[in-house]
Amino acid sequence: MSIIKNTAEKIARKLLNKQLRKHTKRVEFHNMKSAKHIGILFDTNQKENNSIVSNFYTDLKNQGYKVSAAGWYEGFDIPKKPLNILDFIYFSELDSNWKGIPQTHEISEFFKQKFDILFVLTQSEELAIQYISSLSPAAFKVGARGNHAEYLDFMIELKETASIKNLIQDSITYLSEIKKN
Repeated sequence: MSIIKNTAEKIARKLLNKQLRKHTKRVEFHNMKSAKHIGILFDTNQKENNSIVSNFYTDLKNQGYKVSAAGWYEGFDIPKKPLNILDFIYFSELDSNWKGIPQTHEISEFFKQKFDILFVLTQSEELAIQYISSLSPAAFKVGARGNHAEYLDFMIELKETASIKNLIQDSITYLSEIKKN
């Protein structure tokens, strides 16, 4: 990482932490029965993630949920079909300002949505992903326990060898079994 980029990221992280201190969010528990609108935030850089998330997205849609998905990718090549036919939003570092905040209209609209559940299907340390997952107005955020789990409301403990598929399966299992009063 260049000195300029490294310095910009340090400043951006300090600004994000300052925003988080001011950010008030009321957690509202949702299980799979009470949720109507679901968001999926994932990392497209591992090729198998694309098909796994595509299947998850399709399954949720078929069950009657309103679903939106956003995928982070590195580089200049947007992931190829079948994902592009599924209304997925893609974003990268190129779509972010110097502070690491995604600036495209599509990702801004995704970020503003008040999902009942937001599945954070990545443990990426990318600033843009952390920005979205930490400041999202989603009622209930679910993801893997890890470095930045403090942004989540419900954490799944994964083994080192676990995949995004395991995270999805475990999340759905727990959110289907837990009852909402």
